[in-house]
Parts: sequence; structure tokens; C-alpha cells
Amino acid sequence: MSYPIAPKSRKETILTFLNERGKQSPLSNLADYIKEVQAISERWQKEDWKKEESNDDMLFNHVRIVGQVWFRGQRDLGFTLRPGLYRQETYKDLSKQPGSPIPKAEEANRFDELFDLEHELRVDFTSFGHLLNQANQAETAADWYFLMQHHGLPTRLLDWTTNALAALFFALDGHKQSQRTTAPSDGSSAKVDIWVVDAYWLSDRLSNEWSAPLLAWSSDADRYIPPMESLIDRMGDSKALLPRHAMPIEPPSVHPRVASQEGRFIIFGQTEDLVDEEIRLDPLEDCSGTEEMRLANIKFEANDIDSVLRELAQLGVSRRTLFPDLAGLADFVKWKHFHHLKGYTL
Repeated sequence: MSYPIAPKSRKETILTFLNERGKQSPLSNLADYIKEVQAISERWQKEDWKKEESNDDMLFNHVRIVGQVWFRGQRDLGFTLRPGLYRQETYKDLSKQPGSPIPKAEEANRFDELFDLEHELRVDFTSFGHLLNQANQAETAADWYFLMQHHGLPTRLLDWTTNALAALFFALDGHKQSQRTTAPSDGSSAKVDIWVVDAYWLSDRLSNEWSAPLLAWSSDADRYIPPMESLIDRMGDSKALLPRHAMPIEPPSVHPRVASQEGRFIIFGQTEDLVDEEIRLDPLEDCSGTEEMRLANIKFEANDIDSVLRELAQLGVSRRTLFPDLAGLADFVKWKHFHHLKGYTL
């Protein structure tokens, strides 16, 4: 399968690239999905190998493709990669004119107000959360920030995983859960998205300062997650120092679910959607164009969601393994014994 080469570093380029990929027929079984993931990973790995092989300053040729490629499953089709704080449903009820989009000219004010809102959420969650932090899951400001995201508060973090099968599970399970709010689940079909990104490549192409994901405990991460003291005393400075671009970040191990899900994150600055980012693309050495955009989109269509979920469970990916607590176990046991069987006739 051939892939278009992105010639520029603008939003239109990303959308053109992804729309071309979107014209491919959706995958419909695990075998093809695994094959596609492998093809993407191997192609990117080969490019890294070629680059390091031709670099005379490097003594070794190491390629770290394991953990380098991140996946995100989304229950709805659509080219958007926006964290919770920047989604319309977060602030639509706060708008002075509900239902009306915020004018383009007011986007700067929107960012200021959303940053202030996130600060207030952090204050409340941290203040009241200390009494509930009996397992000492959170110690630093970054710990509390990731714990906020984990428990469903809107932040500038966007969830990813290094487990391709887990990403597919989250997409299908999320679709199934959303259908329950409108109609009983009957194992009906679903079309979902799985995003794929080379996190190390993206780090290098978004900024000249980093060539790998940030570490949550590093001083560089403080620019994205200002300590509470800085926010209280120097709110204006904290906003001004917040980078405009997003950046992949390795999370602290604040909860067993993050470890079980092989969770990773992209933390956003002032740009609200990864599709809006200016991603630098380097020219190819043979001058034939520019390198491939290492941001891919896989479409998956399941005619029977529960059938695919059963296959994933047999491969060790289920609510029991991804949510290692009693709630996750109960959800799995209930699904195991009561899910809809489809396609058998006598």
C-alpha cells in the first residue's frame, strides 16, 4: 500500500494526507488491523535505520520502535485530536450565548478563560483530594494533574497508548457505551478511528528544543504544568510561558490503570488541536520531496462489536486487564456472561 508524501507543514497538508488515507476501505478484522499496524511501524523503523546508518557521528544504530509508536482509539470518525479542556462540550454551558460558536476574534480570550478554568479545577481537585489520597498516588503538581485527567476532569492532556490492541478496544468499547445512552446495545456495527503517531518523531518536529517525549517530573514539563504556587502568584507569567505547541509526555505512575493500559499522553499548549499544529517536515536526502508525515489514521468497521471484543479478550485485552480493579472486573464478568451473540442460526 502506498502513502502520499506531505509536501508542507500546514494544517491543509495534514488534512490532505489524512483524507487521502481515509479513502482506503475500512479494515474489518483483527488480522488486517495487526498487519496494518505492523506495516506502519516497520516503514517508520526503516526510515530511522537509514538515517542513523548514514550518520557518521553515531557509533551505534539503535532503533527504539517499541514504545515509540503511540495509538489512540476514538469511537467517532473525524479528523480531530483535541484534549478535553479545548472541546466545545467543556465550555458550551459556560458560554454567555449557549449554542453560538465563539467568534474567531475572541479565540485569545477563550484560551485565557479556559486556562483560568483549568487552574480552578486544579485548586479544587488538589485541595479536596488530599484527604482521599490515602495510597499516596499523587505527590507532585504533575501527579495531581495526571490524576485529574484519569478521573475525568478536563485538562490539556490527550490519552494515547503504546498498545495497538488496547486502542482498538477503547474505540469499540467507547462506541458501544455511547450507544447505550440512546438504545439497548445489540452488538450492532461500528465505524471507529485509530490514530497512530511516532511520538519521538513528533517531539522533534514540533519543537527545536526536544527530540523525545517530555518526562513529567522534568523542569521542561513545568512550563506545561505550572506549579500551583506559580499559578497563584504569577498567573500572567504562567500563561505567557506556556508553549504554543503540543508535546508528547511520559506520565508518572499515579494509578494502576495507567500502567495496565500502557498509557501515554500528548500535552497541549495554546494550540487546541494536533491537526492545527505546524509540524516541520524535513526534505528527503535524494531531493525527491519531503519525508512522510508520521501521523496516520486507521479506519476500522466492525459489523458485530461484541465479536471483535471477544477476539480481543482472547488476546488478553479486555476490561478485566485494562481496568485492574473490582469495577473493571465486574464490568468484564457482566459482559462475558450477558453480551449479545450474533450470527448463529439453527
